[in-house]
Amino acid sequence: MDSRYGFGAALDGVLCNVLRIRDHFDDGASYYVARNMDFSVSDSIQELIEDYMGRLGVTKDEVTLLGTSKGGAAALYYGLKYDYKNIVSSTPQYFLGSYSKGHGQLGDAVLGEGQSDENVAVMDSVMKNLLDKEVDFNRNIYLISSPNDYQYEQEVKHYLPALRAYENFNFLFLDSPTVQEHYQVTRQALPSVWSIVHALSEGFTPRIGEVRIGAGTQDPEKASAYLAELRRRDTVVATLTGAVRIDGKLHLKGHAFLPGVSPEGPTTETKRLVLEEKGTTFVYPLDTRPGKKLYREYFDEYFCEYAEGEFATENGLDFTSLPRGTFDVSVSVASEAEGIERRTRLTSDKVIDRRLPFGDSEVIFRGGKAGLKVIKRNIIGVDSESAAFSLVKSEQQDRKIHTEGVFFLPGRNAEREMHAAYYLVLQGKSETYSYLLAAKKNATRVRPLVPQGDFGNYDAGYFTTEAGGIDVSDLPAGRYNLFVSLSAGGALLTKKAGKVTLKKTR
Repeated sequence: MDSRYGFGAALDGVLCNVLRIRDHFDDGASYYVARNMDFSVSDSIQELIEDYMGRLGVTKDEVTLLGTSKGGAAALYYGLKYDYKNIVSSTPQYFLGSYSKGHGQLGDAVLGEGQSDENVAVMDSVMKNLLDKEVDFNRNIYLISSPNDYQYEQEVKHYLPALRAYENFNFLFLDSPTVQEHYQVTRQALPSVWSIVHALSEGFTPRIGEVRIGAGTQDPEKASAYLAELRRRDTVVATLTGAVRIDGKLHLKGHAFLPGVSPEGPTTETKRLVLEEKGTTFVYPLDTRPGKKLYREYFDEYFCEYAEGEFATENGLDFTSLPRGTFDVSVSVASEAEGIERRTRLTSDKVIDRRLPFGDSEVIFRGGKAGLKVIKRNIIGVDSESAAFSLVKSEQQDRKIHTEGVFFLPGRNAEREMHAAYYLVLQGKSETYSYLLAAKKNATRVRPLVPQGDFGNYDAGYFTTEAGGIDVSDLPAGRYNLFVSLSAGGALLTKKAGKVTLKKTR
């Protein structure tokens, strides 16, 4: 019954009408039961459901109430209180008051200011009272939980004695080592939930009973032996999951770890990014980060959490001191306690192309499944006559420079703002400085420069420093030549954009 944390697009394939109800009333939550201990909210929700039923011409026996966690409790609450026949509830809470108390904004919203123990006791008795008053046990109830969810012991198991009295009560107990947290239960049980809802929507009532689903508990001795053997193999994982430009530096994140587990237990792993060209290497430290659900992506016969299996570059990568060249990118992972250090090529499931200016050079970080490369080259490229270029504005105010204009290469589409990287380059007598420019769509300025008969789209072939201009306060005083460079694919084109004089700052 929750649209944000519920089943999302998983219900799109079910041939039925779906009414999603978000738990947000008077700017707060209610557990779908009470807002500030005012229980009239549930009657209002019931009226909404009845109105929707009336428009569809369906009865309560044809309706399925479905929810997970808070929504799972709501599915049971409405099914029992308002007499619906089909209820599918995953990981529901039982003690609504105790769970609400101190649980973020949920406590005050449901229990009222102060979250009194008296109100907690009233809310805790809601589900018990409904079950105690039950007279119609001809319902189809499907309950989903897991022994690995702490809420099974805390909440769900308290439902079982009463729910077992129903004629068609079904309990799916998800026993899998890949379920470690509350929110993971519904996600992993989704195929079962989906099939139940699909069957009910077709008028078929599954009778499953109480069953265990999932991979089951693994044998500790076999798991330990297998994971130790996996550790001894000459393997290492290195996968990029993100690469962004922030404050002039390249920030990476991904997965990097030694598969398996040492026989002595988990050990600390050190990770490094390695750039290599013709046998010469340049090394950058990587920060270890907690692994999130890596056991699902890298499951190999037995569960292994890889709790520290992610990496990031917290302070970003600065390639100013890196010489120009083309470098293969790899990751080294070492476990000092085991005397292991292994290196492998860094890959990415998605195509990556990030370009940054570093002084007199451009750095390109690109690649994909076959591997990644870092290319560093001169940021001033070829002045091609075939490129369309028009400097619309170039201004200097104190120590800020603003420039904008048209720059594109006919034959290479520029319909999106990510089609290329633009740089403003200041070339002095002894030093060169460069800054990233923004690409913007400006069809009014661009289209007059498109060659006659060219049907390409170049609307985003417009560069700008945007509002405020580029701050060059840290540059030495002197006279500089201005250039604008366009980097796309393997091409690097450069056009002159005037000159500026930077005076000494006081």
